[in-house]
Amino acid sequence: MAEAAPWEIAIRVETAHALSRKGCPRGWALTEHRGFARLNITAKAGGGKRRQIQLPIPWHFDHAKKIGEVVCKIYDDFSSGIEPELAAKKIAFTSAEESNDGSTTTQRANPEQQTDWNALIERYREYKIRSGEIKESTWTRVHRHHMKHVLEAFATRQPPRSAAQLLDRLTLHWADKPGGRTRQIQMQATSALLRWAVAQGLLPAPHWEPPTDLSPFVGRSRSAKAVTTPLEVGHILALVRALPDPRWRLAFQLMAAYGLRPEELQHLQLRDGRLWCTYEKVASRGKTKPRALRLLPCDDWAADWKLADQFCPDDLPPMRAGFCGNDIRQYLHRRPLWNKLRQEYESKGEKLVPYSCRHGYAHRAHVICDLPPKVVAAAMGHSVQTHLAAYSRWCGDEVVDDAFNKAAIALNKMPSVF
Repeated sequence: MAEAAPWEIAIRVETAHALSRKGCPRGWALTEHRGFARLNITAKAGGGKRRQIQLPIPWHFDHAKKIGEVVCKIYDDFSSGIEPELAAKKIAFTSAEESNDGSTTTQRANPEQQTDWNALIERYREYKIRSGEIKESTWTRVHRHHMKHVLEAFATRQPPRSAAQLLDRLTLHWADKPGGRTRQIQMQATSALLRWAVAQGLLPAPHWEPPTDLSPFVGRSRSAKAVTTPLEVGHILALVRALPDPRWRLAFQLMAAYGLRPEELQHLQLRDGRLWCTYEKVASRGKTKPRALRLLPCDDWAADWKLADQFCPDDLPPMRAGFCGNDIRQYLHRRPLWNKLRQEYESKGEKLVPYSCRHGYAHRAHVICDLPPKVVAAAMGHSVQTHLAAYSRWCGDEVVDDAFNKAAIALNKMPSVF
């Protein structure tokens, strides 16, 4: 954890002293959360209920005085019988209603037309990158495309006048693809922009607060969604024999043996004779760390490949940064055996993709090697929460029965302590 800046220490101490003078017991504390101030209240100091309240004020020394004043105002309201969450919402509404010159939205005609959406989105981009939430390359590759659609919605003769109208307008781009992934991401990205703008006081809360439930705008797919499945070992070996280009064969072997994300192929290096992945993926749960790559104890076939002994980055095929998954998929789609296997998997309601190599690694780690989720998650370079969310769907009755049988056998082998 990064060391607190002097102004952060000062605002926490000064706010604690101000609350103490008002008779506030210990248990009210300030922290930073995603670039904004957050008020944490213990159950003892919060009327028997533990609370975490996000404040609509950026966590920055320019706003230190305002943060302290707001916390004291929330405590005053709490002392008068108003729940802290309601007091904070009242402050958030007031902040959104007030402009820099003190006028209110009711005094300004058509406030949404006066909003410079280009400037607002640029400020949002700077916040996302400065806070460490995403990289510049991620904005360019992913977010910029979605923000372009937002700007197009306001370049019409009748621009949206609320969050609901904006989201509804954006559905027109994918009117024929309800429930599609791209449509879902567009709605999520737009809602995140609006929530940030409202919290910053850049847009009035009542009209521009996005709905919690985005499902009406995302829509529901008319077709059943296939489940991305682990690639079987027999199919891995068959594909390795069938891939004619040694560069793409090496890329496929690395993904299958180490459970790599396709993008990680461009971030491999040898350290003391061992393969490492230096890829840093920034996500909502944090940033991945460089990790040593490990073959599974059950994968003798992968050990026979001696990938670490022979690895050289120049032996890999040319791939575009940020689009390795697409490049590998395009190559595999030109291979007859891959397409044949895709059809076999689809006939079972399953989906074969390059990521199936990574899924296969996780599946073997649990079912064959019997490794705990925390260990497998660390080996694959993501959090335990992400790991369980992605791979728990393969924990069917057969897997559960097998785990119980292994536990029973292990207990029978243990010496008695009585």
